[in-house]
Amino acid sequence: MSIYREALIERFLASTDESDALEHAQWEQEQAEKRLAEMREEGMETVTRTTIEEALADFATHGLANRARASDNTRKSYLLDLRQWVAWTVAKITYVDEITVESFTRYQVEMETQGLKLSTRHRKAASLRVFAHFLIRHDNLDPKVLDAIVLHEVPEKDPQPLKESQYKALLFEAGQVKSQDKPEARARARSMALRNVAILQVFLQTGIRLSELTARSLDDLDLPPERKSSKAEGGSLRVTRKGGDEKLLALNSKAVEAIRAYLKVRPRSEVKRVFLSRSGEPLKNRAVQKMFAQIAARAGVKWSHVHNLRATHVTYHLAHGTNIVEVQKNTGHRNLKTLQKYAGVVDEYYREAMEKHAL
Repeated sequence: MSIYREALIERFLASTDESDALEHAQWEQEQAEKRLAEMREEGMETVTRTTIEEALADFATHGLANRARASDNTRKSYLLDLRQWVAWTVAKITYVDEITVESFTRYQVEMETQGLKLSTRHRKAASLRVFAHFLIRHDNLDPKVLDAIVLHEVPEKDPQPLKESQYKALLFEAGQVKSQDKPEARARARSMALRNVAILQVFLQTGIRLSELTARSLDDLDLPPERKSSKAEGGSLRVTRKGGDEKLLALNSKAVEAIRAYLKVRPRSEVKRVFLSRSGEPLKNRAVQKMFAQIAARAGVKWSHVHNLRATHVTYHLAHGTNIVEVQKNTGHRNLKTLQKYAGVVDEYYREAMEKHAL
């Protein structure tokens, strides 16, 4: 952190006097007027001032469109974070040419005062930097503001894969059907149980992301013909990665069997998404998370989340010798270095296996 930025933050933390606050506001106004005067001197007599809200709308329409590799969830997060900043900022200033270093330092101090987690503050700061770069390019924002947006170092958590007994308990609980009096209710409950098992199996056997699973349509599935033969056969699943890249992933026989069982009782619907709600609507991310939380509680792994299934897939395959490039293809990690964080977990897996199978 620069000495200048530290001085600014210390000044704001110490600024509780009303006259001092008024002095800050007057200073900001003088800076904005000074910039406008400089622009007029350069021949820009008719300057159209852009409001901060207009700039955000422009960013939502054009700025995010240029971030081709950003997922839909990332784009939504950007806009949510930036709308919160705009709502806080427009109470003090209106136009882009009024934005100063203090517009960002004050906000970051406010986030810390609110007790937001370090990871949350890091994400919001990253969103602000993306928006600031956009304003620098399109609205002549002073590049010095970037020095005021602090990206905090967030300690990376170790992956938390599930043990074999834990993910088997999840699969067991997912397949349980509550007793129902009416035949229609029993059929719906069975359909949802088979759907839940299929969802868990797809996560475990492919390692795909939650958003990738809920977005899959029936056209993305390629299942082998059902035969009486006892030989297990696999299929394939087409997924769309971050940035729009399409990949064809292998579906092993366990995933194929679970999906096929669900499709036989899948609610009738014109919707082509693979996984549907009770009412036949596309299953949303939040619904999958809620479903998983309920199953995890019953299975005795209340601490776990959907992402732990992905970590389990990676850990299991690396520990059993699957080529790291093949694992990367399944998970969609852009950089192999991301998978290196599993090295310690895999080593622990080996040690537990050696202890369990001691002679």
